[in-house]
Amino acid sequence: MSSSLSVSPLLVIFGLSVVVLLVATANAAVGIVPRRRVEEFARLHSLRVTPGNGNQIIAYRATTRRWRAAGFTLGVLAPAALTRSFFVGFEWALAGWFAGAAVAELRVAHLDRGPRASASLVSRQSTDYLPWAGRWAVPASMVLCLLTAAICGARHGAHPEGNLGAAALCTVVGLGVGAVALAAMRYVLRRPQPLAEPDRMAADDAIRSRSLHVLAAAGMVLVGSCVEAQLDAADIMQHNHVTGITEVLFAIAFPITGRILAYWPATSSGSEAA
Repeated sequence: MSSSLSVSPLLVIFGLSVVVLLVATANAAVGIVPRRRVEEFARLHSLRVTPGNGNQIIAYRATTRRWRAAGFTLGVLAPAALTRSFFVGFEWALAGWFAGAAVAELRVAHLDRGPRASASLVSRQSTDYLPWAGRWAVPASMVLCLLTAAICGARHGAHPEGNLGAAALCTVVGLGVGAVALAAMRYVLRRPQPLAEPDRMAADDAIRSRSLHVLAAAGMVLVGSCVEAQLDAADIMQHNHVTGITEVLFAIAFPITGRILAYWPATSSGSEAA
């Protein structure tokens, strides 16, 4: 009887959490984009919102909000369903949010910009849109992934209980995620820009800039999650305070850094880049 009573509160908490997540996701999917979200986007890019580009920005914010909420919900529920546990890792939820954010930016990149077939032929560089940290976030994470794989292999003799096969799989996944993120950034950077009114072209460049910021941040965080999985699989840590610091670094510091990068102000205005 006591065991049954001790489980009931957990079931109630879990059930309420699921309901809150589902309601939040549904609201993100069909809810109205708040005005403050549009103003926040405009401030990040020093962009003037006009009747011509207002709906363009609202559509962008609605798409990103919907996919981020869906990714976060999946990151919470999927591990719980697979492990049959009511408690899931914080990093899974964050990884789901960043994965949803990355998908959203690619979905935005496919949005129709207008009926005209003509497009601007101006060559664009990543330096027009990203700070140096954004340009190197994903490559640096991939290098860290390779270095971690080498360390795991070198220290396996001292820690034979580790699973090198699983660590190698995490390495492949991490490098693959990084490569996909870089390819997605290249795609967004080189996406043709239809000729339109100046205010709509400025908004298009601002959306391109924000997409690059978010993809760089998402790629870095997701590769970082794979690095953490490498260390867990190889079991090369000493299980002391150093291990705790490492776990905090990958579970909290990486996502926080990614969040800062994703919302970092644009380096230049869209009109200047064009």
